[in-house]
Amino acid sequence: MALGLIVKTGRILTAKLLLGQAVDGITHCAIGDGDASFTDPQNPPAPDIGQTGLRNERARKRYYKRTFLKEDAEGALLVNGVRYLETGEETNTIGVFFRFDEAEANGITIREYGFFGGDVQYVESVTGDLAMGGVFHQDTNPTGEVLHPGYLYEVKNIPDFNKISDTRVELVGIIKI
Repeated sequence: MALGLIVKTGRILTAKLLLGQAVDGITHCAIGDGDASFTDPQNPPAPDIGQTGLRNERARKRYYKRTFLKEDAEGALLVNGVRYLETGEETNTIGVFFRFDEAEANGITIREYGFFGGDVQYVESVTGDLAMGGVFHQDTNPTGEVLHPGYLYEVKNIPDFNKISDTRVELVGIIKI
């Protein structure tokens, strides 16, 4: 499977972190069902380096774990043919782990996902790690639960995957510096 695309805002987020600015790194993963350009369920369109959000965000979740990783043939984590092992030692590779549990985000045909950082903020009524309905806008999306989306770091479009109640979706961002 092809790698995701680190977009312009992702590069800005990285630059802010390297400058020591007070901004959070990757903290959230959003899933969406795309837009009218997603016409072939098996061959999604390529993401655009200028994207600042998903084309149609449906749900967003805060990470449950961030850790250093190292490549290891015996590692339990397999991503794009490479096995990784979590480690306490500092390496140039990190993993950011996200989980949409069986009871979360059901009925969505996932066609796109992205990793976000910076100043992500949910509307006041959301008290947990999950926000539904995309980015809030008073006129165009008054039911969206994401107040501020933050910086899109990386985006990936995938063949259709239907999230249903007996399915847990685990997404892991692997970042090599």
